[in-house]
Amino acid sequence: MSIEQNHRSKVKKTIDRLIEFGREPKRLIYVTSQTIGTYDREEEFLTDKYNVFIRIRDGKWILSNLNHSEATKKAYYTHLERYTDFLNDLNKGNNVKLSANISHPSVYVFLQQQVENREKDKNLVKTVADSLILWALNDTDPDENRFMTQTDIMESIRNNIPWAKNIVGGMLSSRLKALVSKGGIGGKKVNYHKKGDKYCLPYETRVIIANEKGEDESVQIDVIDEICSMETLADFEPEDKKLVAKVSIRTAQLFFEKEGLNCSSFLNGKESEKDSFIENTVYDRTSDALNELVESEGERDRFCPIICEIVRKMFYQSTISQRALLTKFSRTYVLLFTLQAEPRVVEYFQKATANFRLLVGTDLIIRAISERFLSEENQMTRNLFKIANAAGITLYLTEPALDGVIKHLIVTDNEYKNHIQPRESYLTVDLIRESSQILIRTYYHAKIEGYTKSWPGFVSEFITYSQLHNAPGREEFKTYITQQFGMEYISSEELQEKTSPKDVKTLSNEIIDLKKGNKSLADAVSLTINSVYGQRIANKEYSTFPEYGYQTWWLTQESRVQKHTSEIVKKNGAKFIMRPEFLLSFFSLSPSVRDIRESYKTIFPSVMGIQMGNRLPDELFHKVLEQVDIWKEQEDGRVAAKTRALCDRLKSEHYDENANSNMIDHILNELESA
Repeated sequence: MSIEQNHRSKVKKTIDRLIEFGREPKRLIYVTSQTIGTYDREEEFLTDKYNVFIRIRDGKWILSNLNHSEATKKAYYTHLERYTDFLNDLNKGNNVKLSANISHPSVYVFLQQQVENREKDKNLVKTVADSLILWALNDTDPDENRFMTQTDIMESIRNNIPWAKNIVGGMLSSRLKALVSKGGIGGKKVNYHKKGDKYCLPYETRVIIANEKGEDESVQIDVIDEICSMETLADFEPEDKKLVAKVSIRTAQLFFEKEGLNCSSFLNGKESEKDSFIENTVYDRTSDALNELVESEGERDRFCPIICEIVRKMFYQSTISQRALLTKFSRTYVLLFTLQAEPRVVEYFQKATANFRLLVGTDLIIRAISERFLSEENQMTRNLFKIANAAGITLYLTEPALDGVIKHLIVTDNEYKNHIQPRESYLTVDLIRESSQILIRTYYHAKIEGYTKSWPGFVSEFITYSQLHNAPGREEFKTYITQQFGMEYISSEELQEKTSPKDVKTLSNEIIDLKKGNKSLADAVSLTINSVYGQRIANKEYSTFPEYGYQTWWLTQESRVQKHTSEIVKKNGAKFIMRPEFLLSFFSLSPSVRDIRESYKTIFPSVMGIQMGNRLPDELFHKVLEQVDIWKEQEDGRVAAKTRALCDRLKSEHYDENANSNMIDHILNELESA
């Protein structure tokens, strides 16, 4: 990689240098920020001249491939963004640069909502799931023999909001049971028909939905009629009037797609100096709608100023029907927002994770090993590691973690030889599930499914069984973990370079009882924790990534140690553990910006999309808008500080009981029930 302008000279110097050090280069990829006009000819010329296969990646190539995939975007966020941010401010004189994450409410409100869900309103996700289930059942009617199975419900949700399956899928069964129960919140909301294992909405609910549907259609018709009767359209042909009305409504919808929270807050009557977005962007939104719906450039030019004025009036001087329609758009947007369907939020988490350095805990490595023989879709921990690698997140296998995994293997081996093997012929699946060792449970699943025939054969999938207790086996196992899971190894000596021996000893003494008097284990945990704080200081993470929080964490499900580390957390001002659920919920299972845009195009223009908003509880709708009001009243510096704090709290405190359970135990449960 080079910024040297003479590319021929740089290639020659590189090849000469490699040869000087005894290398025999066969292939060379030259990456430069410069633009090389006929790079294909240059590749041929240099390849022939030096007998080395040359490929050139110049500035134009970088620009054209920067948005190629999520991985290339991550590479930009990680390595280039901080060097190009100044371009946003070239025309702003000496003004202080204001991040979009601070100047827009989306990220702040979403983070606040998620933290409150964890601490206070723990029913948020359940409420959203219930809303989507009821919406999916909209057209059911037992009199017309229109029912839906659980699979039908999930398919309906997935077809319209593809990523929602990640949120609703795991709780669909339990939420249906709650909605069917008369003792549930708000009473019975869904009818269950045992014959055919099908669901439908109760008669009372169907009546309400039928009335809502009629009202939704009527409101749109009223707004179209109002626009068609405006004096500014008096000389237009009837078809042109209808087209102008259609484009005007689509323009209003695009406002919610682009500025949903701000639009919703504006309609709620809370104006502020930050509410100039309608006037500032009405031309852009109108142009987008015209390009989408009107083919003739001449007609687009003729309609544009008129539609801009119509849309301004829809927001600033709404009729009753126009305000009702805009409010329905608002409710649909807020429901989608709670599902993370906001591009700004998705991009925030992409940037927040771009520079993560995660010390992977022993427990997660053992869990990944236990998933060896599961189907790919059930390899939750392994898939998490793959996604992290693809995104550019750095995963570290620390020496303490490696020692911990090897000790776990040795303990498990001893338990098998001393307690399991002598009784193996008498064991049932039920008894296997009682074993405290996850790898013994994994072994029997693998044996039942025919993946292995013996315990030594099973262990040898990861480390040569005869070398389990020897130093060569340790090196072999280290290579397996780093290569299989895409981790970098970091020794205890390297960890100690960023820590204070006194701090490590102090914390070790405080947690030694927790580790049942095992000093080496207490020392290992203390070193890991202290190295997290040491890395943060060494990398200047507080100043480098102010809105995204800290980048170095201990990735683990460990929880008991937190009860004994309040002093070190207080001293350093932040926690040290990141929950894997954070990466699952807000990164690996989150929608892409493209998914969101495509769903918007389907949902907002339709009556179906409006009906989705009808299922949103009023309490949740107003709670989101209240958070926007709080954001408006705070100074930018305060928003930045709270955004950082909220993000770090989610990293360390986000906990999902379902995600915390071992997948191998789910599989064994299924075997037992079968």
